Formats: sequence, C-alpha cells, structure tokens
Amino acid sequence: MTRDHTRRNRMIAITAGAITVAAIVVAFAAEYLELPWKWLRPGVELLLLAELVGLVVLERHQLFEPVHDKVDAMHTSIGEMHAMITENARSSGQVTACSGAPELMRTVARVAREALARDQQAPQILRIARLSGRLRPPEDPDLLAEFRTMVEAISAFYVVPGTPADANARRWSIRGLFAVTTRESFDAFLDQYFRRQYAAKPSNVETKILVRPKVETMLSPGMITDRDVAMSFDDAAVSFHWGFWFQGPQYRALLERWFDDLWASIPDSYLIYSRNGFNETAIERIRKELEALEAAQARQTT
Repeated sequence: MTRDHTRRNRMIAITAGAITVAAIVVAFAAEYLELPWKWLRPGVELLLLAELVGLVVLERHQLFEPVHDKVDAMHTSIGEMHAMITENARSSGQVTACSGAPELMRTVARVAREALARDQQAPQILRIARLSGRLRPPEDPDLLAEFRTMVEAISAFYVVPGTPADANARRWSIRGLFAVTTRESFDAFLDQYFRRQYAAKPSNVETKILVRPKVETMLSPGMITDRDVAMSFDDAAVSFHWGFWFQGPQYRALLERWFDDLWASIPDSYLIYSRNGFNETAIERIRKELEALEAAQARQTT
C-alpha cells in the first residue's frame, strides 16, 4: 500500500473521529438539557458503528496482513521445531522397556546378533556385566531355552582356532564382569557356564570377578555394543527380572564409561580368563576370599 493511500485513509479516519466525538458531545448535552432530540443518541450509536466498520475496511491491510505474516512465521517456526525435535530424537535414541525375562533375553540376543552383523571400521569391545551377585541360570525350562539362545548369540563373537580371517568376530573383543557372593555359586557358575563357554579357548575374551558380601538388587549393563545397551534388573530371587533397551550414542557412551571405570578398578588378580586361558591362581584366590567372607558373616550371626 502507497504512502499517499495511507495518509488519505488516516485523514478520513481523523475526520470521522472528530464528527463522532462532536456528535457524542451534542448527544450528552441534549440529554442533560432535556432537549427533544430523542433520535440523536441512536444516531450517535450508528455513527460509532459505521466509523468502526470504516476503520476496519480502510486499515484492513495494517490490521490483518501483519497477523497473516505472524501466522505464517509461527507455522514456519513450528515446522522448524518439529524437524529439530525429530532430528534430536533420531540422534539421541530411545528407550524400550522389557517387561519380563523372556523379552529381555530375546532383546540381548537380538542386540548381539545385530552388532555382530554390522561392518565395523575399527576394533570394538563387547561389554557384558552381571553385577547383582546372583549368577544361577534360570530353572524354568522355557526361560532356560531363552537363556541358551542368548548365550549362543554371545558365543558367536568368540574368536577360536579355525575362525575365518575375514569373520566379523575378529573385529570384536569381549570383556565380562560378574559379581559373586558365595563360593558355592561361584563354583557352580564356573563349572556350568565359564568352563563350557570357554572350552574352545576363545582368544578375544577377558573375564573378571567382583566379590560382593551379599546379593544386591540392582540394574546391570547386561550388554553394551557399539550402538545399544541392554540393562538387566536382578534381585536375590530372580535374574533377568526385567530391563531396558537403550538405543542411542549418549546412553552407550555414559554406560560404557561407567563399565570401563569399574573394570579398571578391579585388579588383574581377579581376572579369571584371558587369551592365555583360565587363571587358576586367580580362581583359587577368589575361592579363599569368598570362604573368609562367609566365615566372617557366620560369626556375625552367632
């Protein structure tokens, strides 16, 4: 709209406003002086209405175009915000709850298989932890089947004699942290799990033992791959009770750093398996420490 057109509209608005004000003053004076001009007040009201309509018509560009511009700007901003939120969600990942042991074990197996199937440009570390102190395998037959499927998915990462030179497993090393509370549970898991799993002498596996005074109710990073983290909630009664599947670099980086700090804090004297095979000296040391711990607890209860 041109400047002359705007000036003309403003002059019309000022003139109409002056006439309306004069009419209002006359109308009030007529009522005060009790003059017989009954038509004057309705006329003033119509004049006010006409001026309002006229102002809207004359100034419609000033009134509505900025609103349209603001609405368009708001739509643009909302679109940008949606794109930003979507991008952040993609980069930050997501969290999926695993409501029971079967779903959690299937999730761990899936995370392992997908990690091994990816082409890695650099060496990777598969981190596994069971930190509550309860290491017994499931007793339910259905859960035991799921547990074995999960273990098989982990075993696929092992580099053993005869593993092809171009196998994806050669890009991976494995670190396992397992907490124990009694010599009985340690010996049982050693015979039923570790010695069977490592019977083929995988050269890319390291396993440390963490001695605890009692079973703790806690979340453990059951598996940390290059992209995902599967957390397992264990207590004194049930292993793999429920858990979470974290997908995203910030979750992985945080829990990976926490795992590495815990791994570094445990002396190598608790390393029961490495590329050199089982460390029987470390195994015997852990047994004696557990026996001493159990004896001390027995004296406290008597």
